[in-house]
Amino acid sequence: MKRLIAILTGITLLLGLCSGCAPKHTQTVLLTPDPDGHVGKAVVTTAGGIQLLDTANAMTTISEPNAEPSTVTTASSEYLNKKFAQVLAVEPIPSEKFIIYFNNNTSEMTSESQSSFHKIIEAINKRKAIRIKISGHADSTGSDKLNIKLSCTRARFIRDLLVRQGITAEDIKVSSHGKGNQLIPTADNVSEPRNRRVEIIVR
Repeated sequence: MKRLIAILTGITLLLGLCSGCAPKHTQTVLLTPDPDGHVGKAVVTTAGGIQLLDTANAMTTISEPNAEPSTVTTASSEYLNKKFAQVLAVEPIPSEKFIIYFNNNTSEMTSESQSSFHKIIEAINKRKAIRIKISGHADSTGSDKLNIKLSCTRARFIRDLLVRQGITAEDIKVSSHGKGNQLIPTADNVSEPRNRRVEIIVR
């Protein structure tokens, strides 16, 4: 996912700025990395030309709709802190991911996962999370039908635990994948403990 930060006193992101909507001030578009370091791409277009932003902290400015966006430069840390500190400060906290593991062919958490489950509740309460995604998974032993059912049971089990801890059910989205989307790729009929899991993403 690309993130665009625009310090503007007029309109917002400049992806096709019309010539009849002249801004009163220079507009800056800055592309910053995602929290995991991934850098997306953004195309800034005016009547005068196009600039591609595709590197970390790439930046261009536009003085008027008919002018070509300025040559792309890289914003320094000092510049970011000076010009963009307020915008960066209000960015949402990056999502957190947790993995709960299960005993073979059951919806019982492993002892290690039981002891760390409280960290999920703490993260949800600390963030005041409004979106929680739960996905259930199984290893490749057993039939596809059984694994779909088992991964769904595991996901719902975690959802119900969260609800009993006071988390609003409407904020939780549940999905199940059976033996699909393996954390550790294996052939069929391989017992892999790390694939017997539920992933929880807290936003």
